[in-house]
Amino acid sequence: MKVTISIIIITVVILGGGVWLLGSNGAKEEAKLSKPLVGDAIADQGANHVPEGTLVTYLTNPPTGGSHYALSAKAGIYDKSVPDGNLIHSMEHGAVILWYNGLSKQDIERLKQIFNSVSISKKIMVPHATMDVSIALTSWGRLLKLQAIDEVKIKTFMETNENRAPEKAPL
Repeated sequence: MKVTISIIIITVVILGGGVWLLGSNGAKEEAKLSKPLVGDAIADQGANHVPEGTLVTYLTNPPTGGSHYALSAKAGIYDKSVPDGNLIHSMEHGAVILWYNGLSKQDIERLKQIFNSVSISKKIMVPHATMDVSIALTSWGRLLKLQAIDEVKIKTFMETNENRAPEKAPL
């Protein structure tokens, strides 16, 4: 009898905790979705898959969407450039990308600290040599260009725009 009551109590506690956790995550997601996206809105360029290595022209530099390769880039920090086609596919899955160009090693380390302090999973940091600014952030259809490191703007963009794209697939 005591074992049965113990099992019932444990089951109720586990179920109650699960319901609470789901409700709390749902509330966080709902609050996030109620915020407007950050950055300049860029016209939809479609989302066609093209063969790896295909040369594609984009409306912005860095790109915010458009034709892309079938493989997405994994989340994380890259020290070398990654093909735009792979990064765009990651954005289609909800990733935010922190791009940089022409920064000192000290500034890159500072960006890495900021990047790592943002508690989201779909994020990429990558150099991009042809940008006309030092720092840019992109998500699907959004672009924010910065002339200098602005921790608040970087974190706000990443936290607000992550996972707000046509597909919610993993990276």
